[in-house]
Amino acid sequence: MVEQENGLLPIVTFDGATDWKDVLRVASPHLNSEGLDRLKKALGQTVKSVVVERQYIDKDYRDTFANFHAKKFSTPDSRCVRLHFFDGAVNHQIIRDAAQAQGHYAGYSIIRPTRPNCIGRTLVAPKACGLTKAYVTLCEEEVSIQGTKLKVEGFPFISQDADVTVCAQSALWMLSRYFSNRYQIYPETYPYRLTTLTRDYSIGRLFPTSGLYVWQMAEALRQTGFAPLIYDRDHYKQDFEHLMYTYIESGIPILAAFKTHVVVVFGHVSDYAAAANAVPIAGASSIVSSQFNKSFVANDDNGIPYQVLSSAAGGIPHCLADVRQFVAPLPERVFLPAESFQKVVTAILSRPDVGYNALSPMIAGATPCLRLFLTSGKAFKEKLGSRGMGSGLVEDVYRNLPLPHFIWVCEISHSAIYPDRVLGEIIWDATRNAYEPDGWIAVHYPEILMVDWGSALNGPQSLLKFPVVGPTDYPIYQNNLVPL
Repeated sequence: MVEQENGLLPIVTFDGATDWKDVLRVASPHLNSEGLDRLKKALGQTVKSVVVERQYIDKDYRDTFANFHAKKFSTPDSRCVRLHFFDGAVNHQIIRDAAQAQGHYAGYSIIRPTRPNCIGRTLVAPKACGLTKAYVTLCEEEVSIQGTKLKVEGFPFISQDADVTVCAQSALWMLSRYFSNRYQIYPETYPYRLTTLTRDYSIGRLFPTSGLYVWQMAEALRQTGFAPLIYDRDHYKQDFEHLMYTYIESGIPILAAFKTHVVVVFGHVSDYAAAANAVPIAGASSIVSSQFNKSFVANDDNGIPYQVLSSAAGGIPHCLADVRQFVAPLPERVFLPAESFQKVVTAILSRPDVGYNALSPMIAGATPCLRLFLTSGKAFKEKLGSRGMGSGLVEDVYRNLPLPHFIWVCEISHSAIYPDRVLGEIIWDATRNAYEPDGWIAVHYPEILMVDWGSALNGPQSLLKFPVVGPTDYPIYQNNLVPL
C-alpha cells in the first residue's frame, strides 16, 4: 500500500499489490529506472517499506547545483527526494515513535534530478545490503524525519553525476565524508570543493570534469588535512595486497586505482577456518593475518554499496589483481608507514635481547601469527579493561604508561587461538622512524613485559622489565573495524 501518496511524506509498504515499481512512481521524476535498479539490487532482499521525503534540500547536491548545474541552459531542479529504508512495515504513526522506528531503520539515499545517475549521498547499513561475515570500518549519522531522529551506521556512498563528479571525485567524497562523519578534526568537504582542490595541478578544464590522476587525488587529500601515501603494485610486488590489508585493518579506508577507474576500499572478508593449519609464506618465519584475507569490501560509484573486490570479478567489474595503485590517507601525526613498521617488527622479534626466541618459550614453541595495525593511544587504553591483557600487572603498567597520539601495534598469537585470542604485542611510536633502534614503547610476551619508560617521559631509553606470572591469552584488539 501507499500511504499519503500525494503528500510530502508518502510511505510505500511492500505487499502483494505494492512493490519497488511504486517507489519509482512516487519518487519520480527524480528517481529513474536505472537508479531504481541499483536500489533494488542493493536492498531488495531486506527492505519492506520506503518513506519518500519530497522537497528535500541536500547539502552536497546544493553545492554542485549552485556552482555548476544552475549555469546550464536546461536547469535541473534544485531540490531532491530523500528515500528512507526500513526492514519492516511502517506507517506515519510508527515514524513518529523514534524507538519503534529505529528498530527497523536501514538508512537513506538522496535522489538527485541529475542524469544519467540520480543516486546521491547515501548511507545504508551493511547488513541491509546483505553484507555479512566481513570486517568493515563504519561511521554514524543522525537523520530527522519530520522531527523524528534516527541513526544509521554505514559507509558513505554516492554515484557520479558525470559533470562535476566522475569516479575520482565520487571516491574522494566517500572517503572524505567517512572521516568527517567519524572524526571532528576533518572538515566536511563537498563535491565541487573536492575538484577545485586540484585547480593548481589540473590538466585542461576543471568542469565538466574528465577525472583525476592518482597523484591529484593524493594532493586533494593532503589539502584537507591528510598525509597521503601512494603505493604502486610494480614497486611493492608481493607485499602490495598485504599493505592494503594492513591499512584497512588499521581502520583507514584507501583509494584503490585500476587503469581507468577508482573505488574506495574499507573492509575485508577473511576466512579463519583453516588458521590452525596455516604456515608462513615462503621466506617468512611467521604467519601474518593478511594470509587469511579472501577479498576486500569496496564502494564503487558505478554500482551499489558494499561490493566485494576479490581475485575473481564479481559485483565490481574488476578483480583484485587489476588494482595498480592505492592511496592511504594517513593522519598527519603518523610518520611511520606500514611497510617500515613491518621491517622493525621483523628486526625486533629476531633480536637476541628482545626477541621471542630468547624471552618467550611459549611463543617460540609454535609458529607465531602476527597482526599489524595502527590505532590511537587513547583507543588502545580504553580497551584495556575489557581485554585484561592476560595479566593485571600488564594492564596496570599500560594504564600508567604515557602513549603518543598514534601507535603501531603488532599482536602476537598462535594459529591455534587466532583470531580470537593473542599472547602479546609490540607497541611502536608512530612518530618515530624505522632507523631509530629505540622506537618501540613496549614488548609484551606471556612471560615478560618490557617498556621504555625513558621515551615515555621524553627522555633517553630506560627499560623497565616486569616478569609476568601465570601467562594467559586475552582477546584480540577490536576497535578499528566492526565485525559483521
